[in-house]
Amino acid sequence: MTFPRDFQTEALRPGDELVFRGYVRKPKNRGNPEEFDYAEYLSVKGVSGLVYIGSGQWRLCKKYDGWNRNLSLWDNLRIKALRWRDGLSGLYRDAGLQGQVLALYAALTLGDKSGLTEDLREVYSGVGVSHILALSGMHLGFLVAVFNLFLLRYIKGRRVRRLAVVLAVALVWGYAFLTGLSPSLVRAAAMYSLMLCGSLLGRSGFSVNSLAVSAALMLCFSPAWLYDVGFQLSFLSMWGILIICPRFVERPLMRSRYVGWVFQSLMVSFAAQMFTVPLVAYCFGTFSLYSALATLVITPVTALLIYAMPLLFLAYFWGRGSYFLSDCIRELVVWQNGYLRMMMKWPGAVMRVDWSLWWTVLCYVALFFCTLGPFRRYETRVKAGFIWAILLMCAFVANRRFVAVRPEIIFYNNPSSPAVHVVYSSSRSYLFPTRTDSVYERMSYIASSFWIKKLSEKPRVITDDFKDDYISSVSGLVGGRGGVSFLTIADNRWSRVRSKKRAEVDFLYVCRGYQGSLSELSRLFCPRCVVLDASLWRGARRRYIRECVSLGWSFYDMEAKGALKVALN
Repeated sequence: MTFPRDFQTEALRPGDELVFRGYVRKPKNRGNPEEFDYAEYLSVKGVSGLVYIGSGQWRLCKKYDGWNRNLSLWDNLRIKALRWRDGLSGLYRDAGLQGQVLALYAALTLGDKSGLTEDLREVYSGVGVSHILALSGMHLGFLVAVFNLFLLRYIKGRRVRRLAVVLAVALVWGYAFLTGLSPSLVRAAAMYSLMLCGSLLGRSGFSVNSLAVSAALMLCFSPAWLYDVGFQLSFLSMWGILIICPRFVERPLMRSRYVGWVFQSLMVSFAAQMFTVPLVAYCFGTFSLYSALATLVITPVTALLIYAMPLLFLAYFWGRGSYFLSDCIRELVVWQNGYLRMMMKWPGAVMRVDWSLWWTVLCYVALFFCTLGPFRRYETRVKAGFIWAILLMCAFVANRRFVAVRPEIIFYNNPSSPAVHVVYSSSRSYLFPTRTDSVYERMSYIASSFWIKKLSEKPRVITDDFKDDYISSVSGLVGGRGGVSFLTIADNRWSRVRSKKRAEVDFLYVCRGYQGSLSELSRLFCPRCVVLDASLWRGARRRYIRECVSLGWSFYDMEAKGALKVALN
């Protein structure tokens, strides 16, 4: 459910009942090349329908009064947790935090990322520290470490220690519940619970077995989490830490207190990234060279920010020192953002990669084979690693040929700026937009996923008549190498044209802006297929579909089927 942002919608809180009028549609992808699978993402999150509610199309029916009989116990508890989280965010605001400082601090401590701007998200994602914004075991570990440092380590009595462990487990799950029960935080809460309970028996809860138990319990509760990228990345990173880090505990570098801490921090970051980089590269197409260095510097700052959370609450309710703490938090957040923005400017900070699914699977097979393989002797591990390196290099070369761009015509599903993209190679392509203003800005959604990954040069934008050795365009009629032609209809320029002979065209591309009928165009053109753009109004689309049926023309409805891709010979 999406609202236009105004003073009425800002007053709404989780649990409020609304009466609205709108068109509910099933989530679906636009079908553009290299597009993120948004429909699958929403399905995993439990979202089955989307609706946009304009101003004046809704009214508040009932405020949430603490319990809704029409909802289940779990839903009522979730609503209460979200309302508590909103209340804590309000306390941050009353304590003096504002703007992006407030948004980032709410994301770091409460998991509320609704206030983050796209620019700030891109900075953290580009440097490879987006896990800082997603509450996980690192954030929960800071709080557990404080509890263990000041309470558990000084308790010797068995009964009192059991009570303290029960209290610690309750605090862990209370914090996880308060922040929305994200998969990564649930995994961390389950492992910390096993660790705390295991401490009573003199055993460690951080092991592969506890990781497997946590995964099994979470999937029994919600099987859809298996397809959640956050769930997958969380367990892969923890797997890498548990498999790789214990092998370096007895190294000479670990014996020094301060050098050992730096080396251990780098090793943890490296181990986590080793098992998450293939999946991140496959899902998001990016890779950062400085992620380990950024994590090493940002982690202590994040720890200070998280430790400041209870102090800020105490100072606020006490009535003293809250503004001083908020000033300190503001300075830390500004320094952290500035440091990451500086790293974004370093060469190779953000690398765009294009990995196929089979290459990703092969990388994980190699990782698991090398870390868990039956190689005990050092010489055998070196030989096996050398062989795997050669095989991966060969597979990488084959993958580059497999994912290389192919000559094709793409009718983009982009309602804000309908366009046709003729691609001959990664360095030669032509873009024919219907709107000539701010073309690259309107196509940024596609450029960030497809052009950056597949094209070595930006497409050449053609807005007027044009001709070269590859392609020719006259009044919207385009033809060139490959034997495929198309005509873009986005205005009424053809309404007064008369001809005794109809021109044959492969695709008749009808977009918003054309106010005539297809019957008028049938006197001039004989298309092989009519492409109805997603920018057309619903009534006009239905009318054009009826006309195609009556004229006997085949048609392609972009709103229903997504973007159209046609291979060139």
